[in-house]
Amino acid sequence: MAHKNVTQKLIVLGLVLLFFVGCQPPPAPIPASIPTSTPTMTTLLTSTPTLIPTITPTPTPTPLPVVHPGWTSYTNTNEVNGLALDQAGNLWAGGPGGVVEWRPDGTYAHYTVDNGLVSNDVHSIAVASDGALWFGATNSGVSRFDGTSWKSYTSADGLAGNDITSIAAAPDGALWFGTGQGVSRFDGTAWKSYTKADGLVNNTVSSIAVAPDGVVWVGTQGGVSRFDGKSWKRYTKANGLADNNVLSIAVSPDGVLWVGTYNNGVSRFDGKSWKRYTPSADLTNNQINAIVAASDGVWIGTPRSVAHFDGKSWKSYTSADGLANDDVISIAAGPDGALWAGTQYGGVSRFDGTAWKGYMPVDGPADNDVTSIAVAPDGVLWFGTWNGVSRFDGTAWKRYTTADGLVNNNISSIVVAPDGILWLGVYNTGVLRYDGKSWKNYTSKDGLVSDDVQPIAVAPDGALWFGAGGGVSRFDGKSWKSYTSADGLAGNGVLSIAAAPDGALWFGTGGGVSRFDGASWKSYTSVDGLADNRVYSIAVAPDGALWFGTGGGVSRFDGKSWKSYTSADGMADGSVNSIAVAPDGALWVATQSGVSRFDGTSWKSYISADGLADGPVNSITVAPDGALWVGTANGVSRYQPQK
Repeated sequence: MAHKNVTQKLIVLGLVLLFFVGCQPPPAPIPASIPTSTPTMTTLLTSTPTLIPTITPTPTPTPLPVVHPGWTSYTNTNEVNGLALDQAGNLWAGGPGGVVEWRPDGTYAHYTVDNGLVSNDVHSIAVASDGALWFGATNSGVSRFDGTSWKSYTSADGLAGNDITSIAAAPDGALWFGTGQGVSRFDGTAWKSYTKADGLVNNTVSSIAVAPDGVVWVGTQGGVSRFDGKSWKRYTKANGLADNNVLSIAVSPDGVLWVGTYNNGVSRFDGKSWKRYTPSADLTNNQINAIVAASDGVWIGTPRSVAHFDGKSWKSYTSADGLANDDVISIAAGPDGALWAGTQYGGVSRFDGTAWKGYMPVDGPADNDVTSIAVAPDGVLWFGTWNGVSRFDGTAWKRYTTADGLVNNNISSIVVAPDGILWLGVYNTGVLRYDGKSWKNYTSKDGLVSDDVQPIAVAPDGALWFGAGGGVSRFDGKSWKSYTSADGLAGNGVLSIAAAPDGALWFGTGGGVSRFDGASWKSYTSVDGLADNRVYSIAVAPDGALWFGTGGGVSRFDGKSWKSYTSADGMADGSVNSIAVAPDGALWVATQSGVSRFDGTSWKSYISADGLADGPVNSITVAPDGALWVGTANGVSRYQPQK
């Protein structure tokens, strides 16, 4: 499958999880002559060139959505998995944050599920000859946009599978879609799918390219397949392919096939023999995320650079040359000769043959994987992500990263104290304090029980409490005091903290929940009535009852008795990551599969189909105006209840 650089996130999450587990109407038929551009195929091979004016360096964002009842999404669009140039010269960039349309004058428009996309997690884009845009999403199907209206298709309509990895347009007008369950062809009316049983070398398709003669090439995790409209032919390492795990494919105008592999460089096939290219001084990496065959040669995107091969020699470009980010995921070549590169965190970069210019939308959070949310006394929203922290005042976004003073971009938690001071838990780097002007870092050397801080809470007396893998620490602004299981904590892996109206502190751990009144500890586990001993979140209701979000449901404790709820009662999922209580007393629960609301009698759940940015929800909070803010793995969603 095409590369998506989540290595750092996976390592971080893996270590955290390891530790805590140890503790506990159909469109008209599509005409022929398809100008197309995807990150894994020849760009606009058959189109009439449309010159693209030079884009100005100061883009103006589309106005933010008007606040309305229901769901609104805010996403980061600087991870670009798919690129395509339309017939008007607009560049379309898609990724986990939806789609951005970059116009020739430098302005842009941002599209998400709010507009009609089948999902915010867009992996591939293609342009049909009728001007319609096609967007392939991860696990959700495809969407077609004709400039006015949207139409989506899923496996229920005939797609081989909903996890769309690639899209390509053929000269006969048909569109081809690569999925994890095979490849599908759509002629505008009917669908036809092909799998391994039909001759495909492997059902897990990573990329598709269509040659000028109409031959379809399909890259998979088991090699490459060629389809001439009648029969399939397979190519693997046994035939000369560098590696069977194929990430990207492109066909040059002369019909030569270029294949990018996961860990063995590039293979070239002229129809008779194979030639392999591996890392050298210029081809910097064996992992080939994207290939495009342009008029001046072949361009290749890797996790370390953009490489160009003119048929004789290689030349690579990195951030030192002006590339926005070295981790290049997608590539497209414009008819004017410009090269476009979509990167992991740096948005899009354009190369005119001499210099690089970057384009990054300024709306949305710092990263789509939002770990935590906090509301300041003035109503400003703060969002912690795996790539920094963002501030949103209802109109404009501002991002902070290590370039602005953060010691680490991996934010695990965020709290705003009553005095307006911002406190951040930073993965394996302790705590950060921000007063609006400067940052101050506290670590175990200062008194923290451990540097891997997870939850943060402010007690009624103004003291800060920090939960970590080694216990919990209290900071009154001058001195530190730490507590561990030896003092009475249910477990040293502290996952959540909340202050009750009576002044007591509650700590959720991997081994149950503990109450501390300042002098003594009392712990509760599943034996007492807790749904599960892994307590990821705690909230206090207006009636004083405590709600605990756990790995096995949600539990309510009124001080005397326990009552638990699970997915069997109507929750979206039993694995609860975060909970919040609204001013009306309703309980909101963030789960791995969506958001659920409990009014005291019945449950109602919301998923991505309802407008939620994504199903896995990490964090949830309620603003003073009653709006619900939800942090997901693919952006932020705001839910405004009907008045």
